[in-house]
Amino acid sequence: MMIDSWEKAMSAEESRKAMKNDSDLLWEEPSDDGPEDETPVVDASLDAMPDKVSIQEELRRVDKLYGEALGYAHGFIDDVRNGKPFDFNEATPLVNEFIDSVFRNESAAAAISKLKAFDEYTYTHCINVSILAVILGKRLGYSRDRLELLGIAGIFHDVGKSVIPEIILNKPGKLSKTEMNIMRTHPLRGYQILKDQPGIANEVLRGCLEHHEKFDGSGYPRGLRGNQISDFSRLLTVVDVYDALTSKRVYKAPMPPGKVLGMMYKWRVTDFHPNVVEEFIKSLGVYPVGSFVRLSSGNHAVVVDHNTSDPLNPSIRVVYDNKMHQIPMTTVNLSDKDVELKITDVINPDEYKVDIYKLIQ
Repeated sequence: MMIDSWEKAMSAEESRKAMKNDSDLLWEEPSDDGPEDETPVVDASLDAMPDKVSIQEELRRVDKLYGEALGYAHGFIDDVRNGKPFDFNEATPLVNEFIDSVFRNESAAAAISKLKAFDEYTYTHCINVSILAVILGKRLGYSRDRLELLGIAGIFHDVGKSVIPEIILNKPGKLSKTEMNIMRTHPLRGYQILKDQPGIANEVLRGCLEHHEKFDGSGYPRGLRGNQISDFSRLLTVVDVYDALTSKRVYKAPMPPGKVLGMMYKWRVTDFHPNVVEEFIKSLGVYPVGSFVRLSSGNHAVVVDHNTSDPLNPSIRVVYDNKMHQIPMTTVNLSDKDVELKITDVINPDEYKVDIYKLIQ
């Protein structure tokens, strides 16, 4: 997803209004059924998942886990770049830790990459896509085994970029037509790298090859459309775009998650398979944890939890007044009947040098 694609978006406020009136986004408990082309699997291992914990407790755990994952990403990406062998199976223990973290507190797992100051997109992107894909797969009722495969597909979905010249990967301006054509070879090159890995699942290979295909057939490399696109690829496409737009890149600043979800909601009719974006929004909340927002009172707050029964009214921590002066922090559940506050805008905290991670702890 390049910067030119933003022109398709209606405003985030327009999108949020549309989401508010969309019956598909009225919250309900996720179905035990997987996507339409997956046979539901009864998985007893899900009953043995770790107990839920507070977001503050899980943030401390996932912070350490993210550092370990970053080290792994450096290792395998640099090995591929330098023509050295690697074993995709080495990612399995890491992905299982992601799964455990998501089941303990998925909001913490989703938020950590946006709350800490990471400036290594090449390496962080594969981690973020893996974690976000697990969160979306959990929402869709995937079995533990399917979540593991999906997480592995997320880790390796962009491995083909390891052999794209860095002068193109890290170009601060718009790519030329020739450069874009080279960049668009990365799904096929990734597939070619992975297909020789002994025992690698076909779902992982297709996730790598198809994560830039679009529902309307306008994607690449093969121009697949609709149900021609594999189950995993449909999910990876959504979380790949979300992480790309909410991350700092050499050619753009990160966009606030809530605004990106509004944009993606608009694109759902062309780019994404029906209901996948809607389920992704349900899993993160319309205003994901860590979002920095302006309130109807003029004060500013950080979202600390989303309400599954009322997605437009999360729990917030009010931290600044209307002039961005710090005030005593108070936590408010916007869905409470006696609360009249509303969120009026989503703001980029970097513009105010606000450390969201400190405020949410």
